[in-house]
Amino acid sequence: MAMADYRLCDVCNGKAFYDANLNYQWPNKNGKDEWGQEIEEDEFVRDSTHKLDYLGDWSVICRACARTHKTIIVSIESEGGDV
Repeated sequence: MAMADYRLCDVCNGKAFYDANLNYQWPNKNGKDEWGQEIEEDEFVRDSTHKLDYLGDWSVICRACARTHKTIIVSIESEGGDV
C-alpha cells in the first residue's frame, strides 16, 4: 500500500495504521465539501486543512515509538494558550 494511504507516526513518520477508508473531507476552492456544504474553519482537525468527522485533534505513534514515547491530553489553558 502507498504511504499516502496510511496515518503516519508523529514521531518517526513511519506507517501507524491504514486510514484510506476514513472520512476525510477537504474543502474545494469555494470552501465546500463534496456535497456542496460549507466546511467551517473550526471543523478542521487542528493545524490541518481537512475535516474528519467530529475529530478536533489527534496524535498517533507507531508500536516501535510507543516503546519510548507516549501521547497525553492536556488543557490548552495549562499550556498558557487561549481556549
